[in-house]
Amino acid sequence: MDIGDIAGNPIAQLMFLILSAAGGYKVWRAQQPTEAKERADSEGQIAALGTWKELLEGERAARVKAEERADKFAAERNEAMQQVWEMRGQLKAMNEALTAQTSELASLRDQVRQLKEQIHAPQ
Repeated sequence: MDIGDIAGNPIAQLMFLILSAAGGYKVWRAQQPTEAKERADSEGQIAALGTWKELLEGERAARVKAEERADKFAAERNEAMQQVWEMRGQLKAMNEALTAQTSELASLRDQVRQLKEQIHAPQ
Protein backbone atom coordinates (compact mmCIF):
# COMPACT_ATOMS: atom_id res chain seq x y z
CA MET A 1 0.00 0.00 0.00
CA ASP A 2 1.48 3.30 -1.01
CA ILE A 3 0.29 6.92 -0.92
CA GLY A 4 -1.60 6.53 -4.20
CA ASP A 5 -3.74 3.81 -2.66
CA ILE A 6 -4.67 6.06 0.30
CA ALA A 7 -5.57 9.00 -1.96
CA GLY A 8 -8.20 7.06 -3.87
CA ASN A 9 -9.61 5.06 -0.95
CA PRO A 10 -11.94 6.99 1.41
CA ILE A 11 -11.86 4.24 4.09
CA ALA A 12 -8.07 4.31 4.09
CA GLN A 13 -8.19 8.10 4.34
CA LEU A 14 -10.59 7.86 7.28
CA MET A 15 -8.37 5.31 9.04
CA PHE A 16 -5.31 7.47 8.41
CA LEU A 17 -7.14 10.48 9.85
CA ILE A 18 -8.29 8.52 12.94
CA LEU A 19 -4.83 7.09 13.58
CA SER A 20 -3.23 10.51 13.12
CA ALA A 21 -5.72 12.09 15.52
CA ALA A 22 -5.19 9.34 18.10
CA GLY A 23 -1.40 9.72 17.87
CA GLY A 24 -1.66 13.50 18.11
CA TYR A 25 -4.00 13.20 21.11
CA LYS A 26 -1.58 10.84 22.83
CA VAL A 27 1.34 13.23 22.27
CA TRP A 28 -0.75 16.21 23.40
CA ARG A 29 -1.94 14.29 26.51
CA ALA A 30 1.65 13.43 27.45
CA GLN A 31 2.46 17.13 27.45
CA GLN A 32 -0.36 18.02 29.83
CA PRO A 33 0.44 18.86 33.46
CA THR A 34 -1.73 16.05 34.88
CA GLU A 35 0.17 13.44 32.86
CA ALA A 36 3.48 14.97 33.93
CA LYS A 37 2.25 14.99 37.51
CA GLU A 38 1.26 11.32 37.32
CA ARG A 39 4.68 10.46 35.84
CA ALA A 40 6.40 12.46 38.58
CA ASP A 41 4.24 10.77 41.19
CA SER A 42 5.13 7.35 39.79
CA GLU A 43 8.81 8.25 39.69
CA GLY A 44 8.57 9.50 43.28
CA GLN A 45 6.92 6.28 44.36
CA ILE A 46 9.63 4.26 42.62
CA ALA A 47 12.31 6.35 44.34
CA ALA A 48 10.56 5.93 47.69
CA LEU A 49 10.37 2.17 47.17
CA GLY A 50 14.10 2.14 46.45
CA THR A 51 14.77 4.11 49.63
CA TRP A 52 12.53 1.82 51.68
CA LYS A 53 14.27 -1.21 50.19
CA GLU A 54 17.67 0.20 51.21
CA LEU A 55 16.36 0.93 54.71
CA LEU A 56 14.93 -2.57 54.98
CA GLU A 57 18.22 -4.12 53.90
CA GLY A 58 20.05 -1.96 56.47
CA GLU A 59 17.63 -3.01 59.20
CA ARG A 60 18.02 -6.66 58.25
CA ALA A 61 21.81 -6.36 58.40
CA ALA A 62 21.56 -4.61 61.79
CA ARG A 63 19.21 -7.35 63.05
CA VAL A 64 21.65 -10.06 61.92
CA LYS A 65 24.50 -8.28 63.75
CA ALA A 66 22.35 -7.89 66.86
CA GLU A 67 21.44 -11.58 66.77
CA GLU A 68 25.11 -12.49 66.40
CA ARG A 69 25.97 -10.30 69.40
CA ALA A 70 23.11 -11.83 71.40
CA ASP A 71 24.27 -15.34 70.50
CA LYS A 72 27.84 -14.47 71.49
CA PHE A 73 26.62 -12.96 74.77
CA ALA A 74 24.50 -16.05 75.49
CA ALA A 75 27.47 -18.34 74.81
CA GLU A 76 29.70 -16.25 77.08
CA ARG A 77 27.01 -16.21 79.79
CA ASN A 78 26.59 -19.98 79.55
CA GLU A 79 30.34 -20.46 79.80
CA ALA A 80 30.50 -18.16 82.84
CA MET A 81 27.62 -20.03 84.48
CA GLN A 82 29.42 -23.32 83.83
CA GLN A 83 32.55 -21.92 85.49
CA VAL A 84 30.49 -20.70 88.47
CA TRP A 85 28.99 -24.17 88.93
CA GLU A 86 32.43 -25.75 88.68
CA MET A 87 33.75 -23.30 91.29
CA ARG A 88 30.76 -24.08 93.55
CA GLY A 89 31.64 -27.75 93.32
CA GLN A 90 35.27 -26.99 94.11
CA LEU A 91 34.24 -24.84 97.08
CA LYS A 92 31.98 -27.59 98.37
CA ALA A 93 34.83 -30.10 98.12
CA MET A 94 37.20 -27.65 99.85
CA ASN A 95 34.66 -27.06 102.65
CA GLU A 96 34.29 -30.81 103.15
CA ALA A 97 38.09 -31.18 103.25
CA LEU A 98 38.36 -28.26 105.70
CA THR A 99 35.68 -29.81 107.92
CA ALA A 100 37.55 -33.13 107.92
CA GLN A 101 40.85 -31.37 108.68
CA THR A 102 39.23 -29.36 111.48
CA SER A 103 37.89 -32.56 112.98
CA GLU A 104 41.30 -34.23 112.66
CA LEU A 105 42.96 -31.16 114.22
CA ALA A 106 40.59 -31.32 117.18
CA SER A 107 41.40 -35.00 117.62
CA LEU A 108 45.13 -34.28 117.44
CA ARG A 109 44.76 -31.48 120.04
CA ASP A 110 43.04 -33.90 122.36
CA GLN A 111 45.89 -36.38 121.90
CA VAL A 112 48.50 -33.66 122.55
CA ARG A 113 46.62 -32.58 125.71
CA GLN A 114 46.49 -36.16 126.95
CA LEU A 115 50.20 -36.63 126.25
CA LYS A 116 51.02 -33.42 128.12
CA GLU A 117 48.95 -34.59 131.05
CA GLN A 118 50.81 -37.90 131.04
CA ILE A 119 54.19 -36.17 130.91
CA HIS A 120 53.34 -33.74 133.70
CA ALA A 121 51.52 -36.23 135.86
CA PRO A 122 53.16 -37.15 139.21
CA GLN A 123 54.95 -40.43 139.08
